[in-house]
Amino acid sequence: MKSPSSSVWLRLPGPRAWEWWRRDGASGEPKAMTEAPKSGESAVYGFASGVCDSVPVWVSASDPEIIGQVLQMEIERLGLRLPIGNGRHLSWKPVASDGPRRLVHAVAVPGTLEADSQGRAGDWTGFLPSPLFFRPPARSIVLWRELDRWVVGFESGESWVHFQSLGPGELDAELLREVQCLQLELDGRKISGPIDGLTVWTDGEPVRAAFRDEALQILGLPVRVSPKPSPSLSHAEGWSYEPAEIAAERERQANLRRWMQLALISALVYVLLIGAGVTDLMLRRKANAELRSKVDQLEPTASVIRDAKERWEAVDLALDVNRYPVELFYQVASLFPEKGLRMTHFEIRENGDIVVRGEASSPPVAIGFKADLEGAKGLEDYEWNIPAPEIDGDTATFAAFGTYRFAPVTHES
Repeated sequence: MKSPSSSVWLRLPGPRAWEWWRRDGASGEPKAMTEAPKSGESAVYGFASGVCDSVPVWVSASDPEIIGQVLQMEIERLGLRLPIGNGRHLSWKPVASDGPRRLVHAVAVPGTLEADSQGRAGDWTGFLPSPLFFRPPARSIVLWRELDRWVVGFESGESWVHFQSLGPGELDAELLREVQCLQLELDGRKISGPIDGLTVWTDGEPVRAAFRDEALQILGLPVRVSPKPSPSLSHAEGWSYEPAEIAAERERQANLRRWMQLALISALVYVLLIGAGVTDLMLRRKANAELRSKVDQLEPTASVIRDAKERWEAVDLALDVNRYPVELFYQVASLFPEKGLRMTHFEIRENGDIVVRGEASSPPVAIGFKADLEGAKGLEDYEWNIPAPEIDGDTATFAAFGTYRFAPVTHES
C-alpha cells in the first residue's frame, strides 16, 4: 500500500479500545487524536491482529503466480478459509531468501469491518493488518496489547515474519510458554531470525520484575520494555487489501453512479428532443406564415384566373358545336327507328344534363335503345343513366338521363 501525501487518519486497535491517529502531510508524525474524523475525510483501517491470519512459508520459486499457488495450498493445509465474494483478502511479501528459496509472509484479513466502522465505507482509502503499521526491533520477539489481548510478533531482517493473538491475561509464565511454543515451531522451520531479546511495548504500564526472571528462565531472553512506537504507513509498502464488504459497497456506489449518469444522459437527450421538436415546430410555423403571406400576395392573381376560368366555362357551351341543343336533339332523335319506338320528351337542363323520355312497343326494344344511346358516337361525351323500363300493357315507358363527362367542378367557398 502506498502512503498518501495528504492528511490522513488511521483507525487502529489500541491496548484497550480503538484509537484514531492523524498524520498531516507526507512525512508528518502521526498523532493520537481524541475525536473521530469528519465524514468525507480519508482514513486507513487497521485490522486487529486477532481477526487476521498470519502465514509464513518458504517457497522454492520467485514467480508471483507460483508463490500465490503455494500460499493457497498452505492456507488450505492450515484449515483457513478466505472470505467469499469480491475484494482482496490475502496479501504477501517476501521477507528473506536462501538461495532459490524465498521466505514469504502472507496475511489474510476478514471480509467485514468492526460494526462502528461500517458506516464510513466511502471514507476508507486503505486497509492493513495493524502490526504492519509498526517496524519490529531487530533480533527480538515483540509483545504488545490490542483490545485487552496480548499479541506476539516475530521478525526477520526488521520485517514481520509472523504475528499471532495470544488472548487476554497478564504477562506471566503461561503467556511465555505460548510464546515459547511458537518460537520453537518457527525456529524448526527456520522462519524466525536470530533472537537475543524479548521486547514489550507498553502504554506506560510497569512490567513486573518476576516476569523478567520468568522470560529469562523460559525463553532464555532478557526483557526490554519500551513505549509502543507511533504507527507509520511507510512500513506497509507493498501490502494491499480490500474487504468484500467494502468492495460490494463500492461496486454498488459505482453502479449507482452509472445509473445516475445514464438517467442524466437520458434526461439530456429528452430535453434535446423536446428542444428539437419545439425548434422544428417554430420553423414550421414560420414557414407556414411565410407561405400564407405568399398565398395572400398571390390571391388577387388567383382570383382573376378563377374569374376567367368561370367565364370561359360559361361560354364553353355556346362555343362547342357538339353541345348545341339542336345538335344534341338530332343525335338523340336519329337513334329512334320509324316503328316500335317514339320520343315523348327531350330536355336540356341548365347544368347541361340531357333528359330523354319515350315509349317502346316492348321491353326488349327499350333495352335495345339503351345500348344504342350508350354507343352513339355523337353522344360519347355523356354518361347515361337509364333505369329499367316501366311496363304498361303492351307499352314500355322508359327514361334516360345523360350527364356531361367534362362538366366543370363547382368550388364551394
